[in-house]
Amino acid sequence: MNFKVVYVTVGTTKFDALIQVMTSEPVLCALADLKCRKLVLQHGNSTPVDEAELKLIAKKYIIEVEQYKFRPNAEDIRAADMIIGHAGAGTCMDILNNGKPGLIVVNDDLMDNHQLELARQLASEQYLYYCKVNQVANSLVNLDFGALKPYEKATENMFVDALNELMRH
Repeated sequence: MNFKVVYVTVGTTKFDALIQVMTSEPVLCALADLKCRKLVLQHGNSTPVDEAELKLIAKKYIIEVEQYKFRPNAEDIRAADMIIGHAGAGTCMDILNNGKPGLIVVNDDLMDNHQLELARQLASEQYLYYCKVNQVANSLVNLDFGALKPYEKATENMFVDALNELMRH
């Protein structure tokens, strides 16, 4: 598969490990193999990548890197061929509702890791994949993103039908 534009989001959290791994040599090599030409990093409250490092990445891997703290992300999501992000509910729903292949990276530093439960459930239903920070490069190389199922958006009729079915029992 070709993923020319990869969007990475940490939402409002501080997830330095995800931002750092995305600019590591193994991950950049994996992205280059996937034909990535633009990497958009929404770093939130994480430490941004040094500008000099971004220039080196562009030269060595031929991947343009854009980064920002916060901004409306609807356009970034639409433009992305793949989304990589923390396991927040909002990020997961953005992936599903926009029909994008997704890799959710679980933040092990969180005390009450409800994110892992959400990621596991969505992966078990084959809507997206999940991994830990140290597994990102391997996941990009080995996972078949074409095998993910499209998410069927709920409609008002689906809700009413489900409610009616529930009331019958």
